[in-house]
Amino acid sequence: MKKQSILYMILAALALSVLVAGVRSSETAGGPDDTLAAWVEASATATPAPTATPEPTPTPMPLRMQSREDHPALMHLTGEGLFRPEEDLTYGELAQALEALLDGLPEREDALARLTAAGAIEPGMRTDRNVGRMALYETLDRLSVSLPGKDGDRAEELAQAVEEQTLLTESEARLTRREAAVALVKLSGRTPDEGRLILGEGLPGDVDADDEAWAWMADAATEGEIPLREEGVYRLHGWLYAADENGELIRSGTYGVWSFDADGRYTTGNASLDEKLRQALIDSGADKLEGEEALQAVYLYVKNNFEYIVTPRDQTPEEVGSTGWEFQRASRFFRYGGGTCYGYAAAFGLLARCLGWNAQIVAATVNQFNGPHSFVVIPDEWGTDWIYDVELEDTRPERHGDLDLFHIQNFAVYNYWYTPDW
Repeated sequence: MKKQSILYMILAALALSVLVAGVRSSETAGGPDDTLAAWVEASATATPAPTATPEPTPTPMPLRMQSREDHPALMHLTGEGLFRPEEDLTYGELAQALEALLDGLPEREDALARLTAAGAIEPGMRTDRNVGRMALYETLDRLSVSLPGKDGDRAEELAQAVEEQTLLTESEARLTRREAAVALVKLSGRTPDEGRLILGEGLPGDVDADDEAWAWMADAATEGEIPLREEGVYRLHGWLYAADENGELIRSGTYGVWSFDADGRYTTGNASLDEKLRQALIDSGADKLEGEEALQAVYLYVKNNFEYIVTPRDQTPEEVGSTGWEFQRASRFFRYGGGTCYGYAAAFGLLARCLGWNAQIVAATVNQFNGPHSFVVIPDEWGTDWIYDVELEDTRPERHGDLDLFHIQNFAVYNYWYTPDW
């Protein structure tokens, strides 16, 4: 080693010893360099704190959709049969839905742990933590699943739709159970069968039948295939529907005395009259009743809330045996707060039809003078005709005393002359 290098090393050592001695003298004197000295000594002796190692995110596993014939529930109802559409979706609920759809998940203690181990859900999520919109996007983006027999990555397609907010309807970051139902059912590849869902009573109690997403929510909550209904009319969710001979919902068609719109609901063909009839069911309390109790409720509603009024257009009687006039007569009856026997019969008869009764609204004659008259006839299951004459019960007690003309046989009070063709 060169002498010059050795000399430099000796000088550096002397300088370091002088510096240390100065620091120690400052510590003894308690001078302004206390902080510096403490820092130097701590720096020389302290052990560096260990750096926390984050839990690694599992690499997403290649998963596949389950090939299954059944119809698993993707979202579950509460004990009261409620869907809770506006509540936020939780990670526990998301994991249960994905577990019902995916095959090849690793063995773990619960659905959330299995989806986390598969790399579909980010580690550290709790079952009660809410899933945000972007979290759903990220979960779908991690998946790589295609529907059996179909081209394209379904999860990637849905993830893109969520990111662009074309799939979900709300603009907030939160993700409601209503929105999640749409995404999860679409991920499953299912298309809600609205007809069967209606006739199968698949609508949860807190889901509005007018909600554009009602079928997605009902489908998500339905476990197993929905059986076909027997032919006939059914009063469900406040509306009247009908099943044809194949058990399918009748849309834009007729069944007996009823006509049905494109949604399968009973209609008179007049939206304003439909609304008045629906409100009358509510006002009478019949919407909460069943069977003959509901029928009697609308009978008494018409009797007690309307009056016998002869408007200029009501003076001409309807031709005996004719039909089709009942809709105009009922519209005027509700508009003016009353009418003649034709208005009474039309209003009560259409309300009875809303309840599912095969109500025949009759233009006929009555008593020995064959005076023009209208009333309602409802045949029972054995073909026996029963008469309901709300107008005569309302307007004739001053002549004949109190009458009970609800569900009577012919000739019990008057001679009702009509020739049924039903």
